[in-house]
Amino acid sequence: MPDQAAIVAIILALLVAAVLIQLLRKKKGSNKGVQPDMLPMMQATAGELSVVEQCCLQTLQQVAGEEYHVRSKVALCVVASSHKKDSQLLLDFVLFSKKSSKAACVIQLQSAAQRDESGAEQALLKAGIRLYRLPRKSSYSISSIRQLLDSYLEKPAATPDEMIATISTKAFRQCKKCKSPMELKRASAGPHTGMLFWVCAKYPECASVELYTE
Repeated sequence: MPDQAAIVAIILALLVAAVLIQLLRKKKGSNKGVQPDMLPMMQATAGELSVVEQCCLQTLQQVAGEEYHVRSKVALCVVASSHKKDSQLLLDFVLFSKKSSKAACVIQLQSAAQRDESGAEQALLKAGIRLYRLPRKSSYSISSIRQLLDSYLEKPAATPDEMIATISTKAFRQCKKCKSPMELKRASAGPHTGMLFWVCAKYPECASVELYTE
């Protein structure tokens, strides 16, 4: 007869196994990303897209920039693995992060035919992927699409030059010596490389320099 300690150990092992199985089932529908070499094969050709879809694709490519791949007519099961593999539902557009190869968001164009896409919405929600719906139009505004997606897409870190441009438009500093305006410059050499400084616009006539502090 097994002793009481052995019985308790067996029960605990079974409980741990049951918990692990449940966790694996929950993760099954998560957004795991796709292999980078699969992304080129997901792109529909221009002949497979309507004029409206081509227009929307070009706008999304402008908004996505260098951080995302935009793919059209992607099978739902590719981005939401919990969905049925035999489903014929194609997503109009999917933005994939170039860094992680994961789907960042899905854009569906509204159709005149009332398609039941509740299953797709639930699958995307379970995978943690945001779904946006856009009307079918002959033209799209880059600024409005960017505003729609901007809060959800990852933003690349600003370059030093972009930081200078942003700060310069929000701040003004006057030289304490000659009262001329000062310009924001980034040190490119020496022990202070990369640091920002206010430099008098009349430099070198006026050598006033101040360290930039936020």
